[in-house]
Amino acid sequence: MIQTFTRKRIDILVDAPLSDWLAEQAEHAGIAHHSLLPVHSGVGRSGAWRDDDGFGSVAKRMFVAVSNEEKVGALLERLAPQIESYGLVITVYDVEVIRGERF
Repeated sequence: MIQTFTRKRIDILVDAPLSDWLAEQAEHAGIAHHSLLPVHSGVGRSGAWRDDDGFGSVAKRMFVAVSNEEKVGALLERLAPQIESYGLVITVYDVEVIRGERF
């Protein structure tokens, strides 16, 4: 059986213009690898939105990274002052990975 290792996955819904800032924060926390995925539409506290609705909606991205608990914790600490003002939606959960030394 293949050995797996428990790591943390962090997903952050962020406005597209803040994507570079978020990637920089992750790098400063020691998380060098991530993916940014486009998010087409959704429904939030302000109602439904689409990235192409023409009514001033801001495009969204999903930041996805897998790392160890310490680095994810460091990123959360760095983001804490801006979570509310930037409207970040953050989820963190345990995942099993192969090649644990990479995370």
